Amino acid sequence: MLFILFGSITMAAALRMAVPLILSSIGGCFGDRTGIFNIALESFMLCAAFFATLGTYYAGSPYVGVLCGIAAGLFCAVLFGVFVFHLGSSGMVVSIAMNLGMDAFTSFLLLHLFGKRGSFMDPRLVSLPVIRLPFVHQIPYVGEVLGRHNIIVYLTLFAVIGTWIAMYKTPFGLRLRSVGINEKAAQPTGTNVLRYKWYAVLITGFFVGAAGAVLPLGGTSVFTENMSAGRGFLAVAAIMIARGNPVLAALFSFMFAYAQALAASMQNFGIPSQIVLALPYVLTIVVLLASGISARRRGSSFEH
Repeated sequence: MLFILFGSITMAAALRMAVPLILSSIGGCFGDRTGIFNIALESFMLCAAFFATLGTYYAGSPYVGVLCGIAAGLFCAVLFGVFVFHLGSSGMVVSIAMNLGMDAFTSFLLLHLFGKRGSFMDPRLVSLPVIRLPFVHQIPYVGEVLGRHNIIVYLTLFAVIGTWIAMYKTPFGLRLRSVGINEKAAQPTGTNVLRYKWYAVLITGFFVGAAGAVLPLGGTSVFTENMSAGRGFLAVAAIMIARGNPVLAALFSFMFAYAQALAASMQNFGIPSQIVLALPYVLTIVVLLASGISARRRGSSFEH
């Protein structure tokens, strides 16, 4: 049983599955810290997954596909920003509309561009190549978990630290967090509130776009309808629990991915598939509940 819980196969799979969640959550932390209500990460990710597939199909290069995915994520961010910042729409309404509409939009494009429904596979869809880290892959257990992944996995690990430094150790991060704490107090200091909100939503689009590109290009070489499959909502949950801290959001994202990897391993033990598939989402609810109880206790202790 310990081999299933902490085995190198489970942990390596958890790391691969965590990458889209981690990228989405650390990007979304910037929007959260500026006070932007954005639960449209699901639509950002799905759009990026489709256009990463499209870019790879026509260019024959997964790196071009990743760039197309990032561009799609940025486009979704601009669309969200225009409606919320300039047209005065509710962030919740825009998020719901984008989440519902993107599923239909990508299915429509899949049918009319490729003539397929459900899923699309083609020899021209090439996944990102696996990189073997020198020396690391020779270390027992550590090498099996960390030694063989694509470049996005390794860049994600650096991105977690980089976003934390940008958030908490730079003037940019200080101004961005001040906008989320109190817009009116931030303005007299010379901080352009609208500009920093745009920075935040574009950063979110960049990272979620990269996350979406990993879905079809991270090893599967296939695009399926509704490929994001709730990962955007899991990322939103991680952001909420972490209170906008990129490192904590990444840790919670890995926890959710670990539950998914563990669920896949548990299918070999005859456990009903419905229970196995529900495990990551049950864990999300449990963590959210525990976080809410902890926050209420802290609030009551301050009052006393």
